Order: sequence, then C-alpha cells, then structure tokens
Amino acid sequence: MLKYRFLRNSFLLSLLATVIVPSYAIFILFPNVTTLLLEQTEQSAIRIATHLQRLIVVDATGIHPLASVFAEEIAKISTDFSLFKNRLFDAQGRIIHSSDLSEIGQVNKHDYFQQVVAKGRILSKVVTKEENSMEGELLSLSVVETYVPVMIDNRFQGAFEIYFDITLETDNLNRILFQGSMIMVVSSLALTLMILIVRRAVVRPISRVTDAMSRMAQGDLDHKVPVVGHDEIGDMAQIFNQMCQQLKHAHSGLKQERDKLNTILLGAREGIVSTDATGGVVLVNPAAEVLLGKTRKQIVQDGFANILDDPEFVASSVQRSSIDVPTTVVYNQKVLNIHAATIHDSLGGLIGSMALLRDVTAEKQLEEKLRNLSYTDALTGLLNRRRLDELLQSEFSRADRYRHNFGFLMIDVDHFKRFNDHHGHDQGDRVLIHLAKVMKNHFRAVDSCCRYGGEEFAVI
Repeated sequence: MLKYRFLRNSFLLSLLATVIVPSYAIFILFPNVTTLLLEQTEQSAIRIATHLQRLIVVDATGIHPLASVFAEEIAKISTDFSLFKNRLFDAQGRIIHSSDLSEIGQVNKHDYFQQVVAKGRILSKVVTKEENSMEGELLSLSVVETYVPVMIDNRFQGAFEIYFDITLETDNLNRILFQGSMIMVVSSLALTLMILIVRRAVVRPISRVTDAMSRMAQGDLDHKVPVVGHDEIGDMAQIFNQMCQQLKHAHSGLKQERDKLNTILLGAREGIVSTDATGGVVLVNPAAEVLLGKTRKQIVQDGFANILDDPEFVASSVQRSSIDVPTTVVYNQKVLNIHAATIHDSLGGLIGSMALLRDVTAEKQLEEKLRNLSYTDALTGLLNRRRLDELLQSEFSRADRYRHNFGFLMIDVDHFKRFNDHHGHDQGDRVLIHLAKVMKNHFRAVDSCCRYGGEEFAVI
C-alpha cells in the first residue's frame, strides 16, 4: 500500500490518465473539433452560395444559372475551396446544375429537403469516408455536406448543395489525436513505473523525516532524525536537524520578546486597543479597560469603532493619524488624548488599526488652573490688567468689524490712600474685596470686571 498521499494520488492519477486521456480524445475532443470544422465549412458554404446566387436569374418557371459565367465561376471556386461536388436544385428538388452532369434532372425526394431546406433552414452533415451521404450515396472521401436555401423575396426558389472535401483535415486530426493519446498513455505508464521505484528507494527514509516533523509540530524540538548515508535523503535529514536547532533558538528568543511585550502592555498606564486586518479587536490591555470603563469582552464585542461609543469620531481620529497631534475627548468622566491609526506593512498591505488612550484629566485641570491664575487678580478675584488689555483689543476689533459700540467704565475709590494710612492696609484690602464682590453681583455675566491697578477698576 502507498502510505503518502502525494505518491498515492500520483499513482492513481497516472492510472486514470491511461483511461481518461484516450476517452477524452474520442468522446469529447474529436466531436468538438468536428463540430467546429462543421461550423467553419458551413459558413464557407453560405458565403459561396451567396456569391453564386448573383449568377442565377429567376423567371416564371423558376431559377436558372447564367450558363457560361456560372460554370466558369463554380469551377474556379471548386478549385480554390477543395469542393468535392456541388449541385443546384430548383424549388421542387430537381437538380438543374451539378458537377456530375449525369445527375441533372434527378429529383431529391428525401423528407429533409421539403421539411427543412424548403423552409429556408441550412442543413449540414459530416460524412466520413465509406459512409452514406444524406442522399444515400456511398462516399470514398470525408466531406461536409451542406444545403444552403436560395430565398428571394422570402420565397424558397431552390438550394445549393455543396460538398467540402475534409479528408486531409480529418486524417491529420485522427493522426494527431492518436499520437497525442499514445504519448499520454506512455507517459502515464512511465510515471507509474517511476512511482513504484521511488516508493522502494525513497519512501522509508522520508517516513523517518515525516515522523520527526510530526513530533516537531507537537512541540518536540529536541528530536533528531538519524543521518544515514551521504545521499540527498541524508542531506535532508541533516538540514532538518539544523532547522530544528534554529527553530528552538528562535522560539526561545520569541518567548523572551513576548514576555517583554506583555510586561510593557500590562504595565502601561496608557490604554491600548488594536485590531487585526479584518477589523476584529485582538488586544485590549488593562489600562484601556480602566480608562474606558468597559471589560475586555465588551470592547471586543462592540468593535474598534465603538470604543468611545462614537464611530464617526473614531473614524475621524484614524484619518488624522498622519498628523502628530492627539485628539482630545471627554469620555467616562475623564479627559482622554487618543492617537488612532491604521497600520500597513512595507508593501502597503493592511495589518490592522490601533488606538492609544492617555488620561490627561489632571493635566487639563492644571492647565485651567494656571490659565485662571494668569488672568485673575489674586486679591479681588477679578480679571487683571493683562486680561483687560487682551479684552480691549478683542472688543475694539469686534466693534470695528461689525460697526457696533461697547461700553467702558473706569471706577476709582476716592481717598483710598488716606483710608489705608488711617485704618491700615488690611482694612484697605477688605474694601477692595468688597467692592469687587459688589461689581460681580451688579454687572452681567457677559460683562468683564477688571482690577486696573491699586484702587482703580474697569468694566467692559
């Protein structure tokens, strides 16, 4: 028994080829080629009949060929196209012209003439050597016999019968098919013999290598194949042993790198979510679960586009991946910076998508606090002089653009220096703080109350 699928299949294939190839040539290829030959000669017959139809005249008694011109032209065509025989019938099936003059006057009484040809349909048949034609005539050549009806004003006036000599073509075709079939049969037998020889000389050594490969596939990288001899099989066994050692070394290195990567991913404070080429989520680290407030199972089920419950926003972030600026979003009561990108290999093939999430809530709160400190007067809590200058510039530009007016009030505390000198600076500060409180309560939220300097205040 042949154990290996390749050898077994090759053996069966060679046996099948010895049967199928000749059968295919006889039952499929030859009929198809014959049909193609029939179609080509039928088209040639139509063109010849169409040409010859111009050389016949129609009168009350039927159709008549132009004697001298018709005979000369059909003789030339017979030579050029290898016509074996040709006839011209009138509407009643009587032969009015034939390459065999003895046939003139005979009548075609076969049913096919009236039932097919007389109804305007072309009729063709391949007649091989030593077979009867449609008229029952035994032929010594292989021909294509074709009837082409002559239709004038949609009325049947007669028909051309044209015999194409295809003896040479069919002989060549049969010879080619026979030679090709014999070559395939001999090749199949040779392949069968070669497989039997290979089975005796090669299968057993290959079996040892195959068994070793099976053990390696199960994780046994320490197994070695015995190296017997110095032929190709021995070289293959030696190369296999070297490959096992290299795989063992590579596997150890990959395991170390995997451990490093797991340490980085699991210990990172940034959330990481990545997908494969099909878009399925394949990696979610613990930080991503904390930042998103979702479990890994929920993130995988919802998909990459819904990690922030806003597919359009995620898609926009991926499109902005070429810009080295993170997108900021408020989600799960946190301010998050998100870097999202689609990753491709060196050939442009899609690897997957990745999102890197970072909690910047504390940073944003600090930024807001510092911004407020830079614009706020420390004593009164009103806007300071710096912010006043910026607002004035902005309001002047707005008023000039829209031709609108705006109000500007200057407020000064009278005798404040004397009050300070008499009651002390602490009491003076209380006065300023109270005045700022009155201004905040009095003016609208859209108005800007500022401490201009000392005891001077301004309102826009």
